[in-house]
Amino acid sequence: MAAGNDKRSRSTRPVKPENSALADELRHRLKGKPTQAGFSRSWIREAGSFIWDCIRIVIVFVLCVCFVFGGFGAGMLLGYASTTRPLSIGDLTSAEESQTSFVYDSEGNVMAKLTGSENVDRVFVSYSDVRHTYIDEAIIAVEDERFYTHSGIDLKRIGSAVLSAIAHGGKATYGGSTITQQTVKLISGQDEHSTSRKVQEWFSAMSLEQDLSKDEILELYINLAPMGNNYVGIQAAAQNYFGKDARDLTLPECALIAGLPKSPSYYNPLRETGRRNALRRMRIILGMMHDQNKITDEEYQNALNTEVVFKSRNTKSTTINSYFTEYVISEVISDLAKARGISKNLAASLVYNRGYHIYSTMEKPVQDILDHAFQSQTLFQTKPSALASYPEKPNGSMVVINVKTGAIAAMQGGYGPKTMNLSLNRAVSTYRNPGSSIKPLIDYGPALELGIIAPGTMVNDRKVYLDPNNPKRAWPVNYERNYAGAMTIRHALAKSRNTIAAEVWWKVGGETALWYLKQVGIDRTSEGAYPSQSVGGFSKGMTTLEMAAAYATFACGGTYTAPYGYTKVLDSDGKLVIEAKPIKYRVYSKETCFLLTDILKDVVTSGWIRHYGGQIKNGKGKQVDAAGKTGTTSDNNDKWFCGFTSYYAAAVWYGYDNRLKQTKIPKTDFYNAGRIWEYCMQRIHKDKPATSFKKPATVVKVSYCKNSGLYPNSICKDKKTIHSDYFVKGSYLIPREDKPCKYHTAPTPGPTKAPQPTPAEGASQ
Repeated sequence: MAAGNDKRSRSTRPVKPENSALADELRHRLKGKPTQAGFSRSWIREAGSFIWDCIRIVIVFVLCVCFVFGGFGAGMLLGYASTTRPLSIGDLTSAEESQTSFVYDSEGNVMAKLTGSENVDRVFVSYSDVRHTYIDEAIIAVEDERFYTHSGIDLKRIGSAVLSAIAHGGKATYGGSTITQQTVKLISGQDEHSTSRKVQEWFSAMSLEQDLSKDEILELYINLAPMGNNYVGIQAAAQNYFGKDARDLTLPECALIAGLPKSPSYYNPLRETGRRNALRRMRIILGMMHDQNKITDEEYQNALNTEVVFKSRNTKSTTINSYFTEYVISEVISDLAKARGISKNLAASLVYNRGYHIYSTMEKPVQDILDHAFQSQTLFQTKPSALASYPEKPNGSMVVINVKTGAIAAMQGGYGPKTMNLSLNRAVSTYRNPGSSIKPLIDYGPALELGIIAPGTMVNDRKVYLDPNNPKRAWPVNYERNYAGAMTIRHALAKSRNTIAAEVWWKVGGETALWYLKQVGIDRTSEGAYPSQSVGGFSKGMTTLEMAAAYATFACGGTYTAPYGYTKVLDSDGKLVIEAKPIKYRVYSKETCFLLTDILKDVVTSGWIRHYGGQIKNGKGKQVDAAGKTGTTSDNNDKWFCGFTSYYAAAVWYGYDNRLKQTKIPKTDFYNAGRIWEYCMQRIHKDKPATSFKKPATVVKVSYCKNSGLYPNSICKDKKTIHSDYFVKGSYLIPREDKPCKYHTAPTPGPTKAPQPTPAEGASQ
């Protein structure tokens, strides 16, 4: 019967060992008797056994160590691999040729066309256009001999590089990166020297090899490789070094260009020493091409005997882009690179060559007004003859922010016609000290928000000694070099008294003041806090864009919006590439903004700017409330006017570039920043309805004595010293009836003199 069908019952009761089945089997197999005791062994055998046990322990220990550290290393590799960011290459090779990109204004009208040919720094060229040249053979010969056989990384090349480093004291004579790895770096922009980055680069290279063909990888490389002098790609190099297209390059020219990416500055063909270095490297590359059988003996000799003629093609674009257009392009490139994890060079190539549609925030009517103003000599040179001996002419910049959206409506980066692309944009690239225009941002705004002051708070304009490095010297001093005594905060800010501003800054606290400044987009916290910041003295100044956006915070009720110049970017198929998502957050309360704005209205209505128009009037003569602040550096090198209405905020900087020497603004031009601001803002608001700044219900008007700042008594009324100003409801700063003015008090009655007797009366007595 089969075992499986054995139905006999089986006992689970334990049995003695000698009665077990195993014992029966052993007895059945054993024959004879043992010849010696099991424990009887010689000392040699015992010693050998001991040594063998030790060896086994060592082996196990080594294996454990290898396992632990090997596992740790494998874990590290897996960790680095898992954190490798996938390369965004969806549209890198989708187009066979360059496509024109367009920039639109806020109404959807074309304001600029961008083509690779207009951007001489980087011009896209397809690999098929240059395949017949020697450029690919030259690049492969010098950069990656086994390019067509490896899978992204070349283990033999890496090993050789390591041995080279060992042989040369830790410095390899050549790198171990393949063309694919270099392309990964050109795509990602990551060139950090660390183990994690190198491992991630390996995985990215192998991944790229899976996604693209060798020719496609080579096409990316020849279009992204740095060629010196800000030129990117072989087409830009060919045009600017040899005056021809890449498809017309000769063998020696290909070899020279192939050698540039190793060290573009060292092999710079536009410098004499760099040209000699480049020619030497060219001959080395020709030798490598010959040794690798990429060129024949005859081709090699002919190339060595051919003189390389350097000649730059006149590739200057006939289209000059505006400051606004260039700013928008730079922002799109920067944001695209960040969003997709690619290099700025690659992002720029996409923007210029992939037919993108960039929708900007530029408001053409506003921009036209700025353009006209910055062509007007009378606004920049009040007396041109006085500047005849100056080493340079005055310049300026202006930015206008739409208060409702926080978007940049218009921008001007320099006086006069713009004659070249990528010239200095003073609105975003020039940092100048702001003078007193910083006071609302770092002194009075924070103090009002913290409840330290109110417009009617009384202060004393007197000598102060606030310079910690020179405590015996009066500092700061007022621009007029005098002191006016008791006054209100309103008057101190409107008249720009430096002494009061510095004292308010001390009450706020330097670090707190810098924190508030950072909240409105001007981060100078790295400088640390020091008193001169209270009156505009910074190690790093401000840009016109920063100041315009900061003042816009007050115009829109305390919410800061990071300025932006575009809303979205679409590709040639209409798909969204990137969208602007401006950062917005509240910095100040509506009460603070109203109080500060109401004070800054006084600057426009009672300051010198009133002589150039004062408050804004629309086309119907109705008032559009405006507020603003002047700014002058102590050396008179910089003049500012920053202000706003309910519609727009604008900042103007006026001065000299100081490329040759520090140039002081002449007195005849002291007011030009305000004149430019007023000229533009009057015209910008021509068709805007009349408007005034709205007072929150939580702000109340309270009377006080202008001599003491306290609740007025009857004598204050008789002396006509009663003024009124705005306070936040419930603030402890509001003058209280139970604490009346002590400056004006009723005269205390003196003792009454007793009448003296007359002589007659004395005689009668």
